[in-house]
Amino acid sequence: MKSRFAEHKGIRRPRRWILGMVAVVTGAVLALSGCTTSPSAVDSAAATAPSLTWGLAISPRSLFAPSNYSQDGSSVMSLIQSQLLNISNEGKLEPGVASKWEAVDSTTYEYTIGKAVFSNGDKVTAEDVAFSLNLQLDPKVASQEGGLFSNVDSVTYDGDVVTVKLKKADSLWQFLPASITGYVYQKKSVEASLATYGTPETLPIGSGPYMVSEFVPDSQVVLVRNPKFIGDKPKYDKITFKIIPDPQTMLLAMNTREIDGTFSVPSASIGLWKAAADVSTFSGLRWTGLTLDMTQAPYSDIHVRKALYYATDRKAIVDGLLGGLGTVSTTANDPSIFAAALDKGVVDSSYEQIETFPYDVSKAKQELAMSSVPDGFDLTLNVPQSAVLEAICQAVKADWAKIGVNVTLNLMQGGPRFQIIMDHAPNLGVQIISNTPDAPDSAQMAWQYYSSEQAVQNGNNSSNLRDPKVDALITEAQASTDSEKGAQMVLEAQVAAAKFVPSIPIAWGQYPVAVKKGGNAKGVGTWYAQQIWTDLISLK
Repeated sequence: MKSRFAEHKGIRRPRRWILGMVAVVTGAVLALSGCTTSPSAVDSAAATAPSLTWGLAISPRSLFAPSNYSQDGSSVMSLIQSQLLNISNEGKLEPGVASKWEAVDSTTYEYTIGKAVFSNGDKVTAEDVAFSLNLQLDPKVASQEGGLFSNVDSVTYDGDVVTVKLKKADSLWQFLPASITGYVYQKKSVEASLATYGTPETLPIGSGPYMVSEFVPDSQVVLVRNPKFIGDKPKYDKITFKIIPDPQTMLLAMNTREIDGTFSVPSASIGLWKAAADVSTFSGLRWTGLTLDMTQAPYSDIHVRKALYYATDRKAIVDGLLGGLGTVSTTANDPSIFAAALDKGVVDSSYEQIETFPYDVSKAKQELAMSSVPDGFDLTLNVPQSAVLEAICQAVKADWAKIGVNVTLNLMQGGPRFQIIMDHAPNLGVQIISNTPDAPDSAQMAWQYYSSEQAVQNGNNSSNLRDPKVDALITEAQASTDSEKGAQMVLEAQVAAAKFVPSIPIAWGQYPVAVKKGGNAKGVGTWYAQQIWTDLISLK
């Protein structure tokens, strides 16, 4: 993938990094209201320039990352907001807003800010960068991805250098400036309108290839090329995101060429999509599963957790609902995330040690009979807006009914549902999770779902698993400067965590992407939602 910024001279690579692929994007936004506008800064030739119309199943609830930690939101924001660093598809960290960077030691990182310019013509300063990173630490902002910064002690700047100090060594940190947490905002524009920032009322200011000309929630988002962008000119001069929640309507839009493509291809109907469009797939490292709050009755009873695990026909769910785009999972990490650090045989051997409870209604009933609720119980499961997740939860409801566990599904928007996990109030019950790592670091998902550090407010560990041995292994993995040793610690942590049955793993999934016949999206990969992925889409 081509770099966003032209200047690459004098780059110093970080001393510690794990090989991976996280390509990130720069972006810019024009602060306009949520109505159609033609920015004066945009070429008059834009009407005849190449354009892309893309289908989104979920309307971005905000174009401000702290208010919208989501895959769909990032796929739009990554085209608007620049990030501190980029990473190529070959796994090399590259300049973003920072022209060079250095790991001074295991807990200190320095970033020298380059020549990026906001879409209003103002220079991006180290003060803007430090302010943007500190948004993740500000309790008034309550960033949804702020938990990723729990090991950050301070972010300061001096001249054109931003310094990040960590509380302890953390293998994930090197990648976070090249992720959704690394978006760079203009300090004065955020401070002027923090409460409404990223909404149609106050669109953000950015420094990358696109800016917003229209944001109508539940209808469409229109991006236009940013003439102030100092990197390579993007492939399309205009990108229109059409919000189409209904899968059948999305397929119709593809058939009628109302849209040029989408990532929202329901796996259960992928055959119909292949007839309407060119469909390709790529590794998503996505994990889908159910977490069980171990601090709340009756899930605090391991017999209940085992009973629910035995009662879940995971293979039938994967085979029947994922259309060949998934495999049955046994833990949060897709084993392929270890490929750069460990031999496949070592990884496979470790995964064979993970304790699982294959579908068996008889054993499920036996476990429940030994529990505190032998006659079953009722529960409510919040289901975020997703056709696939709703179908999975419907299957789980039918499975659990066979052992006397009656499930009521509460359909709700993904943002508010996710906020329940982030608020981390008592009694999280059962939560459906579908998540991908933010970086090619095997420690991240283990940390998020098995560490005590994440079993707190703004943490992802909705099972509330707290175990000293698991914590120690994850901490050692994060601190290791040896990628092989760190990966081995994560493998051990996964095996140790599984003995507590904190979750019911269901699937590791592939991502589909559809473009109109004759098009091509084969360059799109795992980290597309943090890339200028539109440059990888070719139309006939």
